[in-house]
Amino acid sequence: MALIEMTFAADTLQRWTDVTVILPVENAGVPNVVKPEVFPTLYLLHGFSGNSKDWLTYSNIRLWAEQYNMAVVMPSGENGFYVDNNGAEIRGGKFIKELVEYTRKVFPLSTRRDQTFIGGLSMGGFGALRNGLVYSEIFGKIVALSGAYIVDDIAGKKEGYFDGMAGYGYYSRVFGNLDTLKESKNNPLVCAAEAVREERVPEIFMACGTEDFVIEKNRNMRDDLKALGIPINYYEEEGNHDWIFWNKWLLKAMEWIVQMENKME
Repeated sequence: MALIEMTFAADTLQRWTDVTVILPVENAGVPNVVKPEVFPTLYLLHGFSGNSKDWLTYSNIRLWAEQYNMAVVMPSGENGFYVDNNGAEIRGGKFIKELVEYTRKVFPLSTRRDQTFIGGLSMGGFGALRNGLVYSEIFGKIVALSGAYIVDDIAGKKEGYFDGMAGYGYYSRVFGNLDTLKESKNNPLVCAAEAVREERVPEIFMACGTEDFVIEKNRNMRDDLKALGIPINYYEEEGNHDWIFWNKWLLKAMEWIVQMENKME
């Protein structure tokens, strides 16, 4: 297995950024292991205040990548919710597409849609759902764990708003005009409706703990996606907004991805 920590100059971000990559190119000491020429790939996004090493530090992703012969790409998304605000020159969503294109040039990654996946937790769950739908021509499957679906909470908010995590200045800088946020492509539901119209909706896996403070947001997102005619693999279980829950459900998500992949072969 290769574990690569790198930086590259991202045009969309107009700066260098950190990325951690797991590439299970060999199993040391294990004979007769057949490896693919190109690897199915999971682009895995961290949560608010996290970085490119979170999944590697707090989960068993390295073990599971090797077990399932799956490359994993983990970028630093800072606190930008992986969305675009052209007015502030924030292009966290477009960065995801650039990241796919760049890593496919550098590493032996599959270019097939049904072997390219995106996932994340909390803020990264929001980002995975939003960008998996925006770039539905790239991603065949989406994994969103404890998604922080905050659009309804911040839409229309004015100067002086603060919710305990951030305030109006932050949200308007990241998401753009909050008065039109619900109608913009920074709203995952707008992206979902467009993917439905294009008849190219990825498979979606969602999970959230029943004691998690975002549980109602996840239930609402599930219901809203179903109302658009999108089938959802949705799961709830006792748990909180923590790595105990995410570590357990990342494994379940990867098992789901592999099962789906095997059905397509």
